Amino acid sequence: MPGVSIPRSVQRLLTRQSPASSKSFPLRDRTPDPGLFGPDSVTWVVMREPRLLLAAGRALLMQAANPLVAQGAIEHSTYRSDPYGRLERTVRWVTIVCFGTTQEAERVSGRVSSLHRPVSGLLPAANGTSTVPAGTPYSASDPALLRWVHASFVDTMLVAHDALVGGLSAAERDTFVREWDEVARLMGLPSSQCWPDAAGLRTYVEEEVLRGQAQPGAGSLEVAETVLHPPVKSPLLRPGTDTLAFIATGLLPSHLRRGYGLSWTPVHAAAFSGLTRSMRLATPALSRRLRISPVYDLALARSERRWPGARAA
Repeated sequence: MPGVSIPRSVQRLLTRQSPASSKSFPLRDRTPDPGLFGPDSVTWVVMREPRLLLAAGRALLMQAANPLVAQGAIEHSTYRSDPYGRLERTVRWVTIVCFGTTQEAERVSGRVSSLHRPVSGLLPAANGTSTVPAGTPYSASDPALLRWVHASFVDTMLVAHDALVGGLSAAERDTFVREWDEVARLMGLPSSQCWPDAAGLRTYVEEEVLRGQAQPGAGSLEVAETVLHPPVKSPLLRPGTDTLAFIATGLLPSHLRRGYGLSWTPVHAAAFSGLTRSMRLATPALSRRLRISPVYDLALARSERRWPGARAA
């Protein structure tokens, strides 16, 4: 569309995410299995969009808004010493779960669950809140925390798609939420703890925020500092990380922006609205590389037995 384009800083961020070749992809199994979702799923339509990677910070901030989740990250993860490696491993898990074979999805989810199993502790005094007081125990196996982490991710994908891509119908949004029940199951959350539609998911997220279970404490702010201002090897990379931080901040619910102490003036809101609108309107003019992940193409070729060397199921 003439006169509408995505800023170059954003285009560079998106281009940087695409592996140079299929050898860089985490998919290895060539069995023509559609996986947990398959070509006819809403998940494949949504998750093939490279622009959703720009919302990774939003998902992390949503999760860390729960002080217990934030404490688990502080005490048991490498988010601060290796933020890019941790993000890369998360993206790898998402990629395999979405586009890998069923066996690959089960294997990588089992591996992640086993790493999370020992994660437990008590919320220290410095990081307690009025709703989640000091001394509250936390465990990565706690269904309540598993539910919040799962909801944060699914909600972020829908919010990001609406803002950066657009075009999903209400029925497709509901289907997307239900399709991810299978991922919840693999991570230890029963389907009874999931939601029948997008409205149910949104109500749950809003209630967790409003009742204070997902209101940032001091530990949440500590995690947010690394998410929004990760270390960079060169000052030339800072505009890119600042753009990601701006997008993550704009996608957050207003209550959480305030809880994190993030400045958001009418000028910020107008700039964010202009940026996201330009990204949606520019879709027809974008190169295929910026519209469809090559991992999607590889998974589609596998499911249709077009991947060279594909073996029978």
